Amino acid sequence: MSTFPQKKAVAAVWPRVMPTDACFPRPVLTIPFFLAAMILASASTSRAAPDRQSRVPKKQLASSCQAITVTPAGKLVDFKAPSGMPAAKADSLVEVVAAISGAMATGDAQKLAGFFHPRLKLNVATISSQLAEIRARYGEPVSFNPLKLLLVRSPGGDTTPVACDFDGVVLNPLYGYDHQASLWFQATGQQDIARVMMGIVPLPDRLGGGWRIGNFHTQQWTHAGRDPLAWIETARTARSAKNALAAWTMFDITEKLLRPSAFAAYQAHDMVAVERDSLMSRADWLAAVSTTPPDLKVEGAVSLLVRGGAGILYKLRLVKELSSNEIQEHCRSTAKNLMARKDTKGLAGIRCEYYRPGESLNKDSVIGGLFVPITE
Repeated sequence: MSTFPQKKAVAAVWPRVMPTDACFPRPVLTIPFFLAAMILASASTSRAAPDRQSRVPKKQLASSCQAITVTPAGKLVDFKAPSGMPAAKADSLVEVVAAISGAMATGDAQKLAGFFHPRLKLNVATISSQLAEIRARYGEPVSFNPLKLLLVRSPGGDTTPVACDFDGVVLNPLYGYDHQASLWFQATGQQDIARVMMGIVPLPDRLGGGWRIGNFHTQQWTHAGRDPLAWIETARTARSAKNALAAWTMFDITEKLLRPSAFAAYQAHDMVAVERDSLMSRADWLAAVSTTPPDLKVEGAVSLLVRGGAGILYKLRLVKELSSNEIQEHCRSTAKNLMARKDTKGLAGIRCEYYRPGESLNKDSVIGGLFVPITE
């Protein structure tokens, strides 16, 4: 029996924010998984240092998270200041959410720079570069629309993860703030959708008051026009059809889309991993996909986000020199062998990366690689 909530239950708590067919297939990636985490500072300053506020004993008040809808114009819907937050501070939060939403909508790096915590010491060029990276990654034009504001109360500035009533999100609060917020945007491009998360923390009056961005993170949300819920449904369909190898690969793709970051996690992540591993172990999956001729040695294989869906990346070590034609024929033969299996229906393609003896697998191969689509 599946340990993940049934479809109806999942759909009720995990609504899609836009039709998945609004996305176009992405270009093939040459790495097994892409999850851009943009921490806009060094490790020592990636989180804005806390500005100490009054403390409430933890025994008197539990941590909480309030999910608030944000309109496209950046207006908070049915927002009420939580207990303990001064009215002026609540009004300031409303204003900064609207202002940040406007800056993101227009891609105004100059304006956006003014909202980052002063201790992060970011300049306009850095922020502009990060926005450009998102646009390039997800396909121009990219629209940034407010999704949710998660308002967290952490007594005593506690950093214990807090569950929120939004897509099963569990937030990791920044240290030292009784109240903080996480402003989420949906970045919709021509290739796929990402989620942009901004941790927003209050400043004391001596630093100008108001609220500032303490962290900034981007997470890929869809692949090939499917969000994690759609990928779960696709993997379960493959499993029901006895396509175990394809289903394992699809669950693995889903696990990567939901993989936790330093900022947030999804409760569904571990459930998806359990469903994947109930089909076969990673070692068994690797053994199943690793049949190669004597002239090549499989150094590794992982699930891969490819044009049109889920695929496999092979890292292959040459035992002897092969011609370009032999390399191409090998990759095509590998794809053909996968197609011949009875449990791979639904895979979209494979990428073969070839490494010479002694060459590091942690770098792009000198010889390069080849992508072969799988057509049914």
